[in-house]
Amino acid sequence: MAVIGQSERELPIRDNPDLESFDIVSAYNKLLADDPELTMPVAAIEALIEALSQSSAKTVFETMDLIKTQSAKLRNAVRNPVALTHGTDLFQQYLVMTLKQPGPDGKETSSHENFEVVRQHLMRNGRLFAQRAKQAREQIATIGREYIRDGYTILTHGGSRVVGTLLGRAAESIPGDARRRFKVIHVVNEARRTESLRVVAGLRDRGVQVATIPESAAAYCMGKVNMILVGAEAVTANGGIISRMGTYQLALLAKARKKDFFVAAEQHKFGKTFPLDQFDLGFNQDILDFHAGKTQEGEEKATEEPAAELVDYTPPEFITSFLSDNGVLTPADVAKMVIDLMY
Repeated sequence: MAVIGQSERELPIRDNPDLESFDIVSAYNKLLADDPELTMPVAAIEALIEALSQSSAKTVFETMDLIKTQSAKLRNAVRNPVALTHGTDLFQQYLVMTLKQPGPDGKETSSHENFEVVRQHLMRNGRLFAQRAKQAREQIATIGREYIRDGYTILTHGGSRVVGTLLGRAAESIPGDARRRFKVIHVVNEARRTESLRVVAGLRDRGVQVATIPESAAAYCMGKVNMILVGAEAVTANGGIISRMGTYQLALLAKARKKDFFVAAEQHKFGKTFPLDQFDLGFNQDILDFHAGKTQEGEEKATEEPAAELVDYTPPEFITSFLSDNGVLTPADVAKMVIDLMY
């Protein structure tokens, strides 16, 4: 984590804090609603910093206990906690590493005086993580444009912010590097149609030719594709990804047709999650509902309503490379980086 600039928005520091009146779940949801560009891990980190600003914790133990308790409240309040858990785990690790550093007086940061310096620093600069997440997208876009060549047809899906940024920047000219001339096939899931059309409109505004297809046509179109580019909600400890439902089947098709499958993902999405298969994500998606009776009234609607939130797991053996703010990484590189970050 980089040093936080003093120009960032400051969170209020209360003289008489009352954490009981603070609802971290509401704070998390408000952060996501107020800033559509914010990712779930970063929103979780910012919500924890706001919780810290409402607390009277004066010791390392009290602070770590607070962070763990508030993180648990967040995890228990959402259907799919994987992405935000990666954010809370990263923040806890960052806090532990920071507190191990010597303070300005040479004492351990965990001493009362130096600990308070760290605490005040975090509270006054709560927007660092969002700022750096957006900078990470631009870094990935710079790295990723090198993999997009003139004449390519790129298949993607969903509304990944980092994928949208990468493709948008590749379509622009920069000093010493002409714009790439490529086409995009965007696989549209009807449950996420609005976000898909937003991405499509943004690319067409930049002069990129985009074709939209239903998910059922992905295999049919694969022969026209040069590469597949997707985002991720979370990157797992073994170098796989958890992403929007349908990502895994695109990876299977890419493998069968020997197409490169790239994942654009920021480092703050890396975490300790290690699924064994599709049904080991740590939460129940209620996708399979076996019964022999007739379709009940409202059943179809109930099945469709959460569809926009459904995810699947793509194992590392289906991924060619990650385009990250730390460069181009293989799944094995990612696994090593997670160990270095989290252990």
